[in-house]
Amino acid sequence: MRSLPASQQRFLTDIHRLLATLLYRDIADPRFNGVTITRMEPSGRQLLTVWVYHNGETDQKACIEALNRMAPHFSHEMRRVLSKKFRLPSLQFKWDINFEKSGDVLQMLRDLERP
Repeated sequence: MRSLPASQQRFLTDIHRLLATLLYRDIADPRFNGVTITRMEPSGRQLLTVWVYHNGETDQKACIEALNRMAPHFSHEMRRVLSKKFRLPSLQFKWDINFEKSGDVLQMLRDLERP
């Protein structure tokens, strides 16, 4: 990912915190219990890709579809809370398979026997 100006990085951090709070406190859908936002990537000025992961058993496709259907609700809450200084991008949720792979690598490293 390219380097972003400090103001945009702070703005993305604010969006990340707000989305995490909304998922944790405001949404009662059991599919979102334990969902974690792993990273966020701006795609131009109009789109923000939000990568999510769930450590337990969950239907990934149903979870992502539900999150994308709720994107207008999240956008509304962000407009209500965040500064009007930046134009808010549209949200697109995707499943973070890289997070699963990193867990597999960590497990392999733990399983290695030290001499």
